[in-house]
Amino acid sequence: MKAAVIDDLAECRKETTNALRRYFHENYAGETPVIEEFKDGEEFLSAFIPGGYDLIFIDQYMSGLSGIETAQRIREADRLAALIFITTSREHAVESFRVRACGYLVKPYTYEDFERTMTLCGIEKIRNARFIQIGDVKILLRDILWCSQNDHYVQIHTQSRNILRFRIAFKTFTALLTPYPQFLTCYKGCIVNMERVEQIDGLDFVIDTGDKVPFSQRDKRKLETMFHSYLFQREREDELL
Repeated sequence: MKAAVIDDLAECRKETTNALRRYFHENYAGETPVIEEFKDGEEFLSAFIPGGYDLIFIDQYMSGLSGIETAQRIREADRLAALIFITTSREHAVESFRVRACGYLVKPYTYEDFERTMTLCGIEKIRNARFIQIGDVKILLRDILWCSQNDHYVQIHTQSRNILRFRIAFKTFTALLTPYPQFLTCYKGCIVNMERVEQIDGLDFVIDTGDKVPFSQRDKRKLETMFHSYLFQREREDELL
């Protein structure tokens, strides 16, 4: 999850950043959001790439572009990013809906206020829409079944597009998946998406498509422990959300 915090006050940026990290720690153990801070709308827009942020927290009252003006510029290029206003007045709440904001927090706010706002943001929908990009090709994480190495190529086994092959170092590819806890290395040159695994059968991960991804007897206990820990965390998240 990648987030941006746009606020002209450093202490307010810190407060939002800390609240977001706490929220993920309490609700999504093992997943740490990447958070970037910006002092105003112009600074953010100079670094903004459509699709580059999942969550964007925006203060309304800043020098230069206001929060609403910044949000309008964002929406011209990105229809999907979740926008959350954090400001000192309710005055612009109606305007925030025109840019399809999913949250509006009034300073000062409590962590419980922040938590309720995050719950309404549809984090699960945001997570389901995440993707990686290799060259010009974008691949939804949920579409990935498992990945393997073949000579100098990475093979990404997907549900909707069969096998995608890229000439890229496996180490470089692995770095793209590192932020996402659902991806587990079975052995050198093989990664499985635990979101798509139904069970472990002997020395195989059984994918929900019926495919099987093998692993070695030597790593069986370690992989079983990691898989069941992930299942427990996913069930815990379902209960919390």
